[in-house]
Amino acid sequence: MYSSKIATSADLSVIPNSTQAPPVGLQPFQDQPIRMRLPSDSSQLKGSKLPSLTSTPPLSDCRVSVIIPVRNEADSLPAVIKALAHQVDGQGRALDPNSYEVLVLANNCTDSTVETVERLGDRYPRLQLQVIEVSIPRKIAHVGKARQMVMDEAYRRFSLIGLKDRIIASTDGDTEVAANWISSLIEAFDKGIDALGGRIITRRADTPGISKDISLYYLRRLAHAYFVAQIECCLDPQAHDCWPRHFQYCGANMAVSAEMYGKVGGMPLVRHEEDVALYRRLQRADAKIRHSLDVRVLTSARQIGRATGGLSELLETLSHVSQARQQVLVELPEITEARIIVRRHLRQVRSAIKEEQFFNVKQYARTADLLAKSLGLPTDQLRQAIENAPTFGELIATLCAYQAEQTQPIIEATTEISIANMHLRQRLRQVRQSCITLTPQTHWVSPHILLKALQQVQTIPLIVPTYQ
Repeated sequence: MYSSKIATSADLSVIPNSTQAPPVGLQPFQDQPIRMRLPSDSSQLKGSKLPSLTSTPPLSDCRVSVIIPVRNEADSLPAVIKALAHQVDGQGRALDPNSYEVLVLANNCTDSTVETVERLGDRYPRLQLQVIEVSIPRKIAHVGKARQMVMDEAYRRFSLIGLKDRIIASTDGDTEVAANWISSLIEAFDKGIDALGGRIITRRADTPGISKDISLYYLRRLAHAYFVAQIECCLDPQAHDCWPRHFQYCGANMAVSAEMYGKVGGMPLVRHEEDVALYRRLQRADAKIRHSLDVRVLTSARQIGRATGGLSELLETLSHVSQARQQVLVELPEITEARIIVRRHLRQVRSAIKEEQFFNVKQYARTADLLAKSLGLPTDQLRQAIENAPTFGELIATLCAYQAEQTQPIIEATTEISIANMHLRQRLRQVRQSCITLTPQTHWVSPHILLKALQQVQTIPLIVPTYQ
C-alpha cells in the first residue's frame, strides 16, 4: 500500500394534456471536441512527459490499472475496494493480485477518504493499491480534471513497462464492480478491441426516495436506447460490437487499451461528461469499441451527486419532469433509421475508396449526390470530405460540422418517447422477419432504393440528439 500527496497548479396513463407543462425538447449533443482533429504523431500522449503522481512502478505482470477519482467517499470506499480485492477468474478462482492495480485519486477531500484507503490497503495487503492525494485549484477541481489526471498517471506507469496488452479501466467511488470484472475485461480485450463500455446497474435498494414515475421515465429512456442499438446492429453491423450489446460508455465502467489512450492524446479536459468526451475522441480514431453485457458494475442511484452531468443529475432532472407531468420528446423513428442507413453507406463508400476496391464511378457519383441531398450538403463538399478524411470517425465529425454551419437550421422532428418506442419495436420486428440483417462483409450496395423509400422531407442530422 502506497500513498502519495500531490499539490497541483413510469405508468403509460401519465400523459400530459394541453394545460400541463410544456414538453422537454431535444438539444444537439454539446460535444466541444466535434471540431477537434485527431492528434498528430507529435501531439500524441507521451508517458515520459507526464507528471509523476506515484513513486513506484507497476509490477511487470500488471495487465489492468484501475483508476478511481474520488472526493469525500470515505463511507462508500470500503465496499468499492473490497469488491476489487476479491476478484476471480472465469472459473471462479481467485485472480492473481499481481495482474492488476488500483489507483485512487483523492481530489480535494475534506473527510477521511485518504485514511480510509490507507486502512483498506492494510486490510488487503495483496491488493496493489495506491492512494494519490491531490489539492487542485478550486477553479479546475472537477471530476473531468481528476479523472484525466489519474488516467494519465495509469498511462505513464504503463509506459515504464511497455504499453502492449495493457488496459486502463475506470470506475467510481460509489460503484462496486462484479467479482469477475477484471477477468471479463481482459477476456474482451484479448479478442482485439480497443475500448470497452461495461453495463451499469443501479442499486435501487439504496434509494427508496425514487418514485415510480421517475423509474418509468428512466426505463423509457433505456428502452429507447436499446431499440436504437438493436436496429443499428441490424442495419449497420460492426463485427467487434455485435448483438447482444448495450449503449453505455460511462466513467463508472469503462476501459481503454493503453496504446489507444496514447494514440488519441488521452482524455480531453472538460468540466463534466469527460467519459463522453473520451468516447467521441475514440470514435473519431475508429477505435474498436465494445459495449459489453458481461462487464458489470453496481452503482449508486443517489439523486444528489458529486459531479455534474452524471446519473444523479439525470435522476434529479427526471424527478422534476415527472412531477410536472412533462412529455419527453425524441426524434422521429424514421429519422433515427435514416441516419443509421446514411452512416452505413458513408462507411461503405469511404471503405471502397480508401481500400481501392473496384466500384462503378457513375454509381459513386449518383450515390454521393443522393447522400449529399439527404444531409443537406453540396455534393462536392461531401465527396471532398469522403476522399480526404483519415478515418471514418473524422468523416462523420467533419460532416456534422458542415451541417452545423448551414444557414438553414435542421428541423427537429420529434414525437413522445413512448410512441417512438412503440414504432421502433415494430420496426425491429419487421427487420428481423424480413431477414435483411446485414453483415460487415456485405458488398457495397447502392442506397438509392432505401433512402428514396424513406421519402425524407428534411435534412437527416448526423449529430445524434440527446435529452435536455
